Amino acid sequence: MTTRVEIMNDFLAINVKPGKTIQDIVEASGSALPFGCRDGECGTCVVFVESGMDFLSDVTDKEKAVMKTLNESNPKARLACQMKIAQPNGLVRLKY
Repeated sequence: MTTRVEIMNDFLAINVKPGKTIQDIVEASGSALPFGCRDGECGTCVVFVESGMDFLSDVTDKEKAVMKTLNESNPKARLACQMKIAQPNGLVRLKY
């Protein structure tokens, strides 16, 4: 069972098994979404979850700290390197 992840900027759609990070998905798909530290500290990989937040892992403490540092208060904002697909049979739409 998979969840469909659409990276809207790149017109990509990938079916993904739970447990994979968005970083894993992006690197395997050839998306242009940028990454910096790959550890949830720099904020380079901020994305906006346009739909499907229920199919993603909970926001990590690292994400909260980075979003505060960036003054990013949009509840749709997440760090792609920290998010994982948590539930199957869904649709997640991301913009960066």
